[in-house]
Amino acid sequence: MKRFTLLLIMAAVLISTTAAAGWTRTYGGELWAWGESVQQTTDGGYIITGLIATGGVITEKLWLLKTDAKGNLLWECKYCCGCGNGVQQTGDGEYIVVGVIDFPDSNLWLLKIDSSGDSVWTRRYGGEEDDWGECVRQTSDGGYIIAGYTSSLGTEKGGLWLLKTDSLGDTLWTRTYGQSWGPVGNCVEQTSDGGYIVLGKTGWLLKTDAYGNTLWRKSSHPFPRDGVGRCVHQTSDGGYIISGNFTCFSGPPFLIKTDADGELVWIKVYEVGSGEFVQQTNDSGYIFTGQTGAEWDDDRDICLQKTDAEGNMMWTRMFGGENQESGRCVQQTSDGGYIIVGSTESFGTGGRDLWLIKTDSLGYVEGVVEDRVVEVPDWGVVTSIGPQIVLRYTDHAEGFAASFAVFDATGRKVDEIHATGASGTITWPVTHHDFSPGVYFFRLESGAAHKTQKVILIR
Repeated sequence: MKRFTLLLIMAAVLISTTAAAGWTRTYGGELWAWGESVQQTTDGGYIITGLIATGGVITEKLWLLKTDAKGNLLWECKYCCGCGNGVQQTGDGEYIVVGVIDFPDSNLWLLKIDSSGDSVWTRRYGGEEDDWGECVRQTSDGGYIIAGYTSSLGTEKGGLWLLKTDSLGDTLWTRTYGQSWGPVGNCVEQTSDGGYIVLGKTGWLLKTDAYGNTLWRKSSHPFPRDGVGRCVHQTSDGGYIISGNFTCFSGPPFLIKTDADGELVWIKVYEVGSGEFVQQTNDSGYIFTGQTGAEWDDDRDICLQKTDAEGNMMWTRMFGGENQESGRCVQQTSDGGYIIVGSTESFGTGGRDLWLIKTDSLGYVEGVVEDRVVEVPDWGVVTSIGPQIVLRYTDHAEGFAASFAVFDATGRKVDEIHATGASGTITWPVTHHDFSPGVYFFRLESGAAHKTQKVILIR
């Protein structure tokens, strides 16, 4: 009777975990598509922007998509010719999008879209050379702050560009900061004092007042010369969290935490992935996303990583197939899970498609980590619920060298098992009392292959 009761409890745990599970969706065109930015909207759905290429003559279009809470497409807009780099739902329930328009000249492009996907207004800013926008945020006065790049404006052409508009997109002021800041403004956010925090691609951190006047700048943090700053947000303690990569084209990723004056609190460097986007989570930790490997690697996965408030790694999740995947943006959702946008060449309609991934609070999709690159052949769990878990593998003619990482329900690694030989059976744990009853996740890695399985340990 006692064992039956435990089975019911473990079954309830499994059901509740699965109920909070996520999903994935792909959206594509005739040639290629990808997503750059995603945000959960007030109706529980998602707004996404990026790029889509279609037609016999390749035409790249700014792409805006609205989905419901399950990722089902409600509407989409395509604007020729350009790319969407950032999107945010505005206070009136509409949307603001920033990017670049490539015809007839490359200009920063700002679009206001209503809740049905119809254009309210569009604005373009810049000169006759290369200008574009990377990030837009609505400000407390109902206007917008935009960070990007200009080679047309300023006394030192080719620098970080900060642009402030009113609610209709009319320019209130612009500031350029020259090449010493790093040529691109990758991210901007209004701070609690009404000013702005701006992250330059290589020049790092700039704090301004409400009119864009420099209050301080920080470019002496312990990162390498080739490092790239991707994203910055103000944290709940008034300081800032920064994500980036140690080189322009690949990881390893890092997080930098500063105080309110931009002084270094800590820096953490991680083993895998890249730091394309970071956000503080409800538990005061951090979530960041990117991809494994370099831009030119044929086999690359989306990487989602969660840390505690001190930047210590709690868990890492991988999502991918046999080809290239890319993670561009992540946001914590109202249910405590996460929404990721990027691209995939392994799934969808073929070519490169926009990929939207919804996870639960531990980064799992559909109750387990959807991170399989190549299925491990002839491998499976024989007993997934019981006082001991039994796994079997067979017919590995060239021998089988694999390691098993075992994680508990919080994502903490609790054990590691090694297997050898062409065929065999693994029983875990070795004795009944080595681990407490509960939900565990087994991650098997063998060369380029990896697979994850949920199990339940009972007494």
